[in-house]
Amino acid sequence: MDDIEAELNIAETHADFTQDESEHRQRLKRPVQLHSPVKDRGIFTASYFLKCNRKCLKLLREAMLHHQWQEAVGYFNSYIQTLEAKTYHSYQSVVAEILWRLGIEILHHLPNASTEDFNGLYEQLKNVGVINFSKISLEHCYHLLLNGQMDEAKRQLSIAESWRYGKTSRSQSLSKTLITAYCGLLDYLIWSEKKSSVSENEELSSNHEMHSYFRQASVTLKDIISLPGIWDPFVLSYINMLEFYKQEESALEALENYAYNKEFPSNPNAHAYLYQFLKRHNAPEEKLISTLRILYSLVPSHELMLELCNLLLATLERSDTEEALTVCMDLLEFSSWKTDVRAWECLYRILKKIRQKKWQEMIQKEWKVRRSLWVPLHFRDFIGLKDWMDNHKLMMIIKKDCLRIINENMREYLRVAAIAEKEVLQQVRMKRKKKQHKIQMAITELMN
Repeated sequence: MDDIEAELNIAETHADFTQDESEHRQRLKRPVQLHSPVKDRGIFTASYFLKCNRKCLKLLREAMLHHQWQEAVGYFNSYIQTLEAKTYHSYQSVVAEILWRLGIEILHHLPNASTEDFNGLYEQLKNVGVINFSKISLEHCYHLLLNGQMDEAKRQLSIAESWRYGKTSRSQSLSKTLITAYCGLLDYLIWSEKKSSVSENEELSSNHEMHSYFRQASVTLKDIISLPGIWDPFVLSYINMLEFYKQEESALEALENYAYNKEFPSNPNAHAYLYQFLKRHNAPEEKLISTLRILYSLVPSHELMLELCNLLLATLERSDTEEALTVCMDLLEFSSWKTDVRAWECLYRILKKIRQKKWQEMIQKEWKVRRSLWVPLHFRDFIGLKDWMDNHKLMMIIKKDCLRIINENMREYLRVAAIAEKEVLQQVRMKRKKKQHKIQMAITELMN
C-alpha cells in the first residue's frame, strides 16, 4: 500500500508540472462498478482530481486495514473512476494495477461475494486496464482452477493466448509465455483426469482421447521447458506423461537439459528431480552420487543429503566415508537440522564405521576444524536441558555416543545427561514398583 501511494505521489508531481489546468478539463464518464452505481460528480481540474483521488485511496486503505470491507466497497466505487481519466496516461497504468489488486482483495473478504462477482470484475479490469490484460487473465485462471472450473479456465487461457492489442500485447511477452505454459499444464491436468477415469479393463496407453491430450500437452510443455527459466511444475507434468508412455530416454534428456544447461538459472530442484528420476529407474550408484554432489554444492542443507551420506557409506572407499562425514556435519550446522534425530543417527553410523576401520585421524581432523562452532551449537548445558525436554533419545544415546567416539569430554553437557539419565532410571523404577504393587494387590484379592 505504501508503494502504491509513492507511485501516486510521483504521478501527481508529474501532472502538476506537465499539464496546464485550463487545457485539461473534462467530464468523467460513469465508472466501472463493483456493486453499486456512482453518481456523476461534475467537472474537475487535473490537480483537484488527483488530490481527491489520493484522499479516496487513503480512506480506502484505512477501511481495508480495519477490515471494514463494506465501507471499502463504497470508496472503491469512487476510486475506480480514475480509469476513465484518459488524459492522465502518466499514471493510468499505476491506477489500473491498484484497482486490480484492491478490487480482488475486497471481494475475497466480502461474505456475499460470489463466483459471478469475481468473474465480472476480472472481465471489467481486463478491458479497462489492457496493460495488465495477460497478468489479470492468468490470475483469473488461477481463481477458476481453485474453484474447480477447469473448462472455463481453459477457455479463458485460450482467449488470452490469442489476444492482440498492438504494442501493448508485444510488451507482455513474458506473461504470454506463461499463458502458453499454463495452457499446456491444463491439457496435462485434463489428460490426468482422463487417465484416472478410464476403466480397468480398457488399455490406458491405447486410449485415443487421452493420447490426443498427451500430444497437445507434451508439445506445448516441451517448448516451454526448453526456454531458460524456472519451470518446476511444468517439468514434473511433462516427465510424468513421458514416464507413463515409457519414453524414459526423452524424459532423461529433458531433465538433464533442465539441470545442466548453463543458460538456465541455478535451480536445486532440477537436480533433485533428476536424482529422483534416476533412482526410480535403478541408475548406477555412481550416477546417483554425482547428481547429489552437485545438489550438495548448491544446497548443503537439502534433505537429500542424508541419502548422499548413505550412498557414500555404502561404498568401500575411504575418501567416500570422509566425504560422508563432511556432508553430515555440514548438515547438522544448519538450525533446521541441529536437533533432527535422523541426521544425528546418520552421523553416529559414519563415526561408528570410521572407528571400525580405525581411521580415527579422519575424525580428529574434521573435529579440530569444527570444535569452536560445535561446542556452543550442540553441547552447552542449556542445550542439554532443551534436548532432555524435547527428545531423550537424542541426548542420552546418540549425542552421548558420538562424543565418546570423538573422544571429547563435554562436562557441562554430559553432567546434564547424567542427571537426566538418573531421573529416567528413577521413573522406570517407580513404574516397576507401581506395577509390582498392583500385581501384589491383585494376588491378595484373589487369595481372599
